[in-house]
Amino acid sequence: MLKTTELFQKKGFDSRVFTDREVDYLFDGTPAKRYGLINKAIKKGELIQLRRGVYILAPKYRSVKLGKFFIACSMVHGSYVSLESALSFHNWIPERVETTSCVIGKNRSQIIDTPLGEFKYIKIPINEYEYFNGVSRNESNGKPFFIASPLRALGDYVYEKKIQWNSIDFLLDGLRMEEENLQLLTMDDFVQVLQVYRSKRVLFFLRQLKLYLEK
Repeated sequence: MLKTTELFQKKGFDSRVFTDREVDYLFDGTPAKRYGLINKAIKKGELIQLRRGVYILAPKYRSVKLGKFFIACSMVHGSYVSLESALSFHNWIPERVETTSCVIGKNRSQIIDTPLGEFKYIKIPINEYEYFNGVSRNESNGKPFFIASPLRALGDYVYEKKIQWNSIDFLLDGLRMEEENLQLLTMDDFVQVLQVYRSKRVLFFLRQLKLYLEK
């Protein structure tokens, strides 16, 4: 009989995040027996528990490297990488970001502390049918994740941090964004992202930014 970790590898679990429900299909016996197998693999360092009922194999048992953005979107379905994480990914802010920040449209905001670091999920009230406006599919080592465009990430950041528009100085001096990056924003970017939000504060901020760039 194959041992637990070998069976995970054979079934393709070495390249993804998986759940208790998927484990149930691999092993016969009682829930207690399956729990015992999982717990043993965790104690041996072969399996990493990301949160209750969600796992990945330890690095040396994986067939590919699983990036944090792929893991973040896999842990909470329907989420996308945003806020400081996306702004740093797009090289719009200079700071290295440790916490992986994501946005969700349903359920409650939460922070998940894992052996791989902290993952933050922020619920933002949006117009449901425009949820993925300004969000694109990307890949790391062939593994997909969803990530906000710079403008969408900025809108999410403004909402989460309760930022009020005073002038462009907040972006240039506070977040240390480059003017040349802001000038890359297009009319289509604003048309898409302005359809997303219900927050008057976010809409005002984005419209003022648009007016500034049109001068």
